[in-house]
Amino acid sequence: MFCIIKTEFIKLKRFHILLIGMIGMTFPAILSVFTQTVSTPESQIKNFNISAMIDNTIWNNATIFMPVTFTLIGGYLINREYTDDTLKNIFTIPINFQNLIIGKLITMSILSVLFGFYSFLITIIVGLVTGITGLSTTILLKGLIQMPGIALCTFISVLPIITFTSRKRDAFMGGVIISFLFGYSSMFIKNATLRSIYPILSGLTVIRFDTGIYMNTAEPANLFMSILTLAVVLLLTSQIILFTNPPHKTVKNKKNNKFLRQGQKSQS
Repeated sequence: MFCIIKTEFIKLKRFHILLIGMIGMTFPAILSVFTQTVSTPESQIKNFNISAMIDNTIWNNATIFMPVTFTLIGGYLINREYTDDTLKNIFTIPINFQNLIIGKLITMSILSVLFGFYSFLITIIVGLVTGITGLSTTILLKGLIQMPGIALCTFISVLPIITFTSRKRDAFMGGVIISFLFGYSSMFIKNATLRSIYPILSGLTVIRFDTGIYMNTAEPANLFMSILTLAVVLLLTSQIILFTNPPHKTVKNKKNNKFLRQGQKSQS
């Protein structure tokens, strides 16, 4: 497994998809400042300091940018094996197809945490450049924990989408659209119980993020239910991987079924 992960990071040096990820993780911080600038006085966040900017960036990341970015990159890493026609060579080593998928997903989980750190760094830089005040050690530590934390939780939330769309070549682009809708829809869920079992919002609850300002509700979600939800998502992902057949076996089975039907027709 370590060899698979190491190989994936080596191959990432040749892909430009990481640049897309870095751009995607840069926009939330810029969007936080932009929306605050163009909003009407009534809708602006009062005392918009570094702490408020970090919170705004986390919200933008979790509901829009991270689900799309992580599904795009994760799906791309798996889809490259189809487009480069390397699966037939990999299977001769041999490597179990399930282990290959798991290795790529672990690689993406590490990347998601790194993207979380990157987003935090960009947020601080944008805040300082635009003259936003209120920076302190406490705020830095809080953001340093919450940003990578929400990145990992968001990645877990979209794992079933990445895994399921990995079963077919180029299907990951459809997964990107689903992830966008999955994240965007979370902004309209007000009920505390639903927020506890909706994976995207479960991640916000796990990192102890206050959604009151963004969802117009003071009722907190349930931490235990949120953790349980993410655990169920991991379990669901494992089952999808377990029942995912290697592509060469799928093709072989289709050919065998075709020959079988032809044989039956000739006999009849």
